[in-house]
Amino acid sequence: METTPRPSWRPFVLIALVVTVALASSATPTPLYVDYQQAWGTSGTMITVVYAVYALAVLIPLLFLGRLSDAVGRRPVILAGLVLLAVSMAVLAAAPNVGWLIAARITQGVSVGLITGPAAAALIELHPRRDSRIGALTSSSTTNFGIAGGVLLSGAVATVSSSPLTLPYQVIAAVTLALLAAVWACVPETAGGSSTVRESLRLRPPTVPARMRSTFALAAICVIVSWSVGGVFLGLGGAIARDLLGRSDYLVTGLVVAALQGAAGVAQLVWNLRAGPDQWRRGMSVGVALLLPGLVVASFSLEWRTVPGFLLAALLTGLGMGLLFLIGTTLVAQSAPAEARGQVFAALYLVAYTALGVPAVLAALAAERIGLIPAYHLLAAIVGTTGLVALAVVAVRGRGRER
Repeated sequence: METTPRPSWRPFVLIALVVTVALASSATPTPLYVDYQQAWGTSGTMITVVYAVYALAVLIPLLFLGRLSDAVGRRPVILAGLVLLAVSMAVLAAAPNVGWLIAARITQGVSVGLITGPAAAALIELHPRRDSRIGALTSSSTTNFGIAGGVLLSGAVATVSSSPLTLPYQVIAAVTLALLAAVWACVPETAGGSSTVRESLRLRPPTVPARMRSTFALAAICVIVSWSVGGVFLGLGGAIARDLLGRSDYLVTGLVVAALQGAAGVAQLVWNLRAGPDQWRRGMSVGVALLLPGLVVASFSLEWRTVPGFLLAALLTGLGMGLLFLIGTTLVAQSAPAEARGQVFAALYLVAYTALGVPAVLAALAAERIGLIPAYHLLAAIVGTTGLVALAVVAVRGRGRER
């Protein structure tokens, strides 16, 4: 009597590692930005532009290639993203000036854009039970843990290395090449054939099916609030740490961002264990309720020049940020039709990376004019107001359904 083979967890775990490493690579330069600024004599605004071009470059594949993995499959698109990611790490390690740094960040952004949408869909399709809730949790938590791991790795390696602007990238490049080989050998295809390659390559943004647009709008609000906070911490983390300490410090910068992102990942894991899939309204409320005090504590910590206070604020803010991102990805994972899952996730990450890059650039420009701390206060007020608007939308929608 033949027995049905048990589904393997290996492909699911490998794709989760791909997302983790891709997002870790995106945060690797964060503790090093101050060194680039000092070494090359560039302005703080230019360094933030270097950060922001990455976020904008991610939009290129999300805008124009969002349907590609639905047409040709997840696997080839993810493999192409890993190849570009390895190339970007090599260019970052060898960059002699800000122009090369920008080129490397653009390449890196395109690679992460190629990976994130297909990987988010593949995590649902490769789960042995095709559990959309676990797939969404894995997608969101690996994003946050990846960023936390990237800044900690970069800060730790840069602290003990005589080549702080090269060795962190070489480590990520080596891991990326290992993952490239593993995905090639072990990950099966889960999609493809929903449209022709020619159709999928038409230059048009990904669309959201009409029947889930109201749900997508709520998910987008959650992601905007969450990622705009992360963007400012990633773009200005080094400058904030230097302002608090009076000097640049790789590990303090890494700890600030890792506290934010690590707390986000922990919040997602805990919420998934304790709450049901229908608890998204409560999740949004709890997320905003944690995020707002965290932003306020961060403002006071900057005024009082206290590093422990700012780390505490990063932890509190990260808890709220993580919950909001989890709710956003869960809403999409549960609502997106299988034949359009890749492009819907591409649309969500299009929103996410716009929220990641634009506030960071605006904060940097504001910091040049009014100072770093007032610029942070201004951004905190905008993000907090957006979070309250999100809660109001949920409350109105809930009353409308009750009627």
